[in-house]
Amino acid sequence: MDQGRFLEGSSEPVRNDSLRLASLQEMYGSATPEHSLSDYWRILQKRKWTVIVSVVIVVITAALITVRTTPIYDAMTGILISQQRSNPINFKESNASQEDDYQQRDIDTQVKILQSDTMAELVIHRLNLDAHPDFAGTAQTQSSGGITVSESPDKEAERQEGLIRKFQGSLKVQQIPDTSLVDIKYSDANPSLAADIANAIAAAFIEQNVKSRYDSTMQAADWLSKQLADLQIKMESSQARLIQYQKEHAIVGTDEKQNLTTEKLDELNKELIGAQADRIQRESLYQIATTNNPETLSSILQDPILTGLRQRQTELQTQYALLSTEFGPAYPKVLEIRNQLDQIDRNYREQVENSVNRIKNDYQTAVNRERMLQTALAEQTGVADQLNQNAIQYKVLKQEADSNRQLYDGLLEQLKQASLAAGLNSSNIRVVDRARVPLHPARPSIPRNLEFALLIGLVVGVVIALGLEALDTTVRTPEQAESISGLPILGVIPLQSALGAVTGIKKAHLLQKAPRNNIGPRPLISHLEPRSEITEAYRALRTSILLSSVSHPPRSILVTSSVPQDGKTMTCVNIAIVLAQQGKRILLLDADMRRPNIHRAFGLNGQVGLSNILTGSAKVNDAIQASVQPNLFVIPAGPVPPHPAELLSSPLMQDLLGKWRDDYDHVIIDSPPVISVTDPVILSVQTDAVLLVIRSGQTTAAHVRRTRDLLQSVNAGLLGVVVNAADPGSPDYYYYYGSKYRYYVGKEKKDDMTGLSGNQDIDENASHEEDKVTRIPS
Repeated sequence: MDQGRFLEGSSEPVRNDSLRLASLQEMYGSATPEHSLSDYWRILQKRKWTVIVSVVIVVITAALITVRTTPIYDAMTGILISQQRSNPINFKESNASQEDDYQQRDIDTQVKILQSDTMAELVIHRLNLDAHPDFAGTAQTQSSGGITVSESPDKEAERQEGLIRKFQGSLKVQQIPDTSLVDIKYSDANPSLAADIANAIAAAFIEQNVKSRYDSTMQAADWLSKQLADLQIKMESSQARLIQYQKEHAIVGTDEKQNLTTEKLDELNKELIGAQADRIQRESLYQIATTNNPETLSSILQDPILTGLRQRQTELQTQYALLSTEFGPAYPKVLEIRNQLDQIDRNYREQVENSVNRIKNDYQTAVNRERMLQTALAEQTGVADQLNQNAIQYKVLKQEADSNRQLYDGLLEQLKQASLAAGLNSSNIRVVDRARVPLHPARPSIPRNLEFALLIGLVVGVVIALGLEALDTTVRTPEQAESISGLPILGVIPLQSALGAVTGIKKAHLLQKAPRNNIGPRPLISHLEPRSEITEAYRALRTSILLSSVSHPPRSILVTSSVPQDGKTMTCVNIAIVLAQQGKRILLLDADMRRPNIHRAFGLNGQVGLSNILTGSAKVNDAIQASVQPNLFVIPAGPVPPHPAELLSSPLMQDLLGKWRDDYDHVIIDSPPVISVTDPVILSVQTDAVLLVIRSGQTTAAHVRRTRDLLQSVNAGLLGVVVNAADPGSPDYYYYYGSKYRYYVGKEKKDDMTGLSGNQDIDENASHEEDKVTRIPS
């Protein structure tokens, strides 16, 4: 869309500048950064008085409450709870690994007993606390034996309940970690009464513990007496059954007899195993002997006669073979050898037959022996089985009798021990430290309360400070303005002090330099004090504007704001002045035809101005006026017209802006606030750039966003944002200015510079407010 941007010697819109402005808006329109620790520290510095006031209020309140609080004294008695068994007859129920857990549970139980209603009632009864004025109050009661008697039982019960609750509320029982020690602490406004009650609790607790153990022991003894009578009957009955069974089965010395039978059975079993091995060996010999193999028989029988016969037979056969071959079978010597061989053969067979018969007899003997041992083993096994059957029943009866006897003896021993324990009345609890009358109150502790109040005050103050900061929707810092608007920050104008802060001589000097009208010198700070801090800020803003374009700086600049009193007119006037100080021809146009102020700032005649030109009642040359600043020309707004928006949107206005671009180096236009009227939106599309002024600590974020959206909706050339009225002394701007802000201003500035508020719009009543100016920061 054509935004009416005309540069020097050209009537075409500069697309590059428009694209560059859009990229800048996209660049700076980032999300709000997260707060760092330095941000929180700046918030606390800025709102330090909120924190200080909160601390003072809380500390004073705590001090008053502490002084008015009744002092309370703590008396403490220490007792030792030793380990004890849970039952009085010493039955072994747990192992060693459970002793520590049991002891801890026992101590926890004793602590609860100390805090019980029974213990509280016992101590109240023992010390007659229900009749003690410091404990029970001043109620008119009658005491009889420590028990208060009143007319109404219901009221008396209610009163006793209240006393018990009061007693327990002042009592604190706590175990010392990793020990068996327990501290009994009682708190009361009367130190003597607190010590008496603490000692009475320990004494009553020990007495109750002894009584409880005695009662438990006697109950156990009674139970044991009854159990012993029943157990004696069972023992006698089981013994009688055992004797009767022995008589019926003729069992005498069961264990020895059983051992003999078992030994005999083992011996028979071993002999049977040996007989079976012998029979198997002889049976194998017999089977080999029946094979009739001479070689096998000789090796198996190992008979020396057979061996000798066998050798002689071999020799004769060798001789017979040699002689018969040499002399023939009829030779006498051959016949003799042949007869010898026949005789040896007969002897050998007879000897083999005798050996086989002997082996057979041995085999039969082994078989018969094995059978006899098997029969004997079977008979002995039957005897052993019968003995075992009788022994089983006998053992059952004997074990029953022995068990009843042992149980009876054990219970009888426990009964004796229980009776002895009941007579001793021992206790596992003793007093380690008796309570003494406290000399100093435990509370309230003034130092501790004040320290705690200081901490609470700091926390409350910090929370309130952060809460106020969170609820503060105004824009204070350049970062906030940049993040909220999505536009670059072109300049930060500091908040200046008032003329009232300087000496009268310096104030008169400035007034002499100011135009002779009813206006104070505030708007012309850049002209009157060229070396002031605010003038340096305007020069920095001038630099940002001149360098904002890639090719040429914008020729027509519209200066506007979100709401009134943001300082747009002040900014507009001083931008024109610092631009004119460079020797450029500057036209300052007051387009705020609703509340015009520029003519007042310069002390000019505002009767003829822009409204006259647009309505045709005056010429341009008649409206242009020279100012106190060389090269700076001003066109006032003129009389307020009935319809300013229609005049500003007329073709004549567009033509005039184009002509003034050609005649002047820069045209600076002051306009009304964007949210209030539509005039600046109309002018924004007719100028090269729009400068948005935000007043630090006054302009809200919602107004900034609304202004940005309205201008962007018509594709206005938003150049950037100017943060006005920034307080250099505020922690928000410490990092921005730092401690060297005034370095380049010069030493003489401290002596000569007068304060100029210069950050607020000039209103219609400015002529009557010459003395309403801000102060120069020290």
